[in-house]
Amino acid sequence: MIFDKAYSLKISLQRCLNQWHQGVECKNCLESCPADAILLYKKQIYLDKESCNGCGVCLNDCPTEVFSSERWDEVTIVKDIEEEGWKVTEFFCARHTTPYNQIKHKNRGAVQLPACLSIISKGGWYELGLKTDMELHLEECEGCPMSKTLSRLEYNIATAAEWLEACGHNPKISFINQSVKGSTKRHLRAIETGLKVTSRRDLFLSLFDKGKQIVERIAEAEDYLPVKEPEQKFLERYLPKWQKRLENTYRENMITAASPAYWPAIKIVDKCVGCQLCSRFCPSGSLKIVTDNETINHCFTSGHCLDCRICELFCLGEAISRNREKIQQPFEVLNIYTASMAKCERCETIASNKSKRFCYWCEKEVVIDNELIENFKKII
Repeated sequence: MIFDKAYSLKISLQRCLNQWHQGVECKNCLESCPADAILLYKKQIYLDKESCNGCGVCLNDCPTEVFSSERWDEVTIVKDIEEEGWKVTEFFCARHTTPYNQIKHKNRGAVQLPACLSIISKGGWYELGLKTDMELHLEECEGCPMSKTLSRLEYNIATAAEWLEACGHNPKISFINQSVKGSTKRHLRAIETGLKVTSRRDLFLSLFDKGKQIVERIAEAEDYLPVKEPEQKFLERYLPKWQKRLENTYRENMITAASPAYWPAIKIVDKCVGCQLCSRFCPSGSLKIVTDNETINHCFTSGHCLDCRICELFCLGEAISRNREKIQQPFEVLNIYTASMAKCERCETIASNKSKRFCYWCEKEVVIDNELIENFKKII
């Protein structure tokens, strides 16, 4: 297991939802970790490297991608399978003792991941389901110290299957729970995939292991070198990589108006005080405020929502309610609430109601100022 003892794992603490609001109480990483190697103490995440067994579930289970590794890249799995052109692909974890194809057939192949199968995200399984039928080998999971992650794997697979059906595709995903003796011929061994190619040497070695001709790919080597990501806006950079990819993939592969999948939904009622905290602290940027000359509009993209409840927790007017609803176009930007707009007479920022002279914050300050003045008058 390449990630054993937390090898190459990094923690970006500022991305943790518990740093944003104590009411979030996100415990995804703690509850999913089969080794109990993760500790949350006073809103701080701690990782016990000695206890970590390298399953990799934390790399996809955290809604804001607190955990990352320069060695892991699930996109390479999709690319490898696409290049091979397999109609059916068998998936093996790194601990599997016989990672070989069951049947010799040009349309069948097998891949072995560098960790547990639960390392792949919901979006990753969705992308894979567009390319190939999948058979997941779970026959050696019983008794495995990582078996606790199976529930998360099943959840991710079920979600990906729901998205595939919503796009008009017929997902063919099966779990193999009983040992089936496959051929152990060398040329039927599962190819190793899922690791990010970080240098020319890594590129050449990966091609050599798969029996490909190096010289045919030298011209493409630059495509695999690390590329610095452009600077992004503060509110948008906490969206996981798989969720960023999902938007384009989901749009491009919507082939029919099938029964829509369930996605996060938000409603805002007239109790909104216009404080704008909901959009300011949305960690994914799914809830944004857009203004024109007359109105202030709360715009929401369901497919970007992390379902973290931060907007609801920060709402000072208790105007926000959350749910999950069937949504045909989850990446369509919807205007979910509109209010008349005016300029605050005190600070000249946006006020959410023309009938008011001040924005929410200045209105509160005016009340406090008046109270201080009255108290001062009583004293003198």
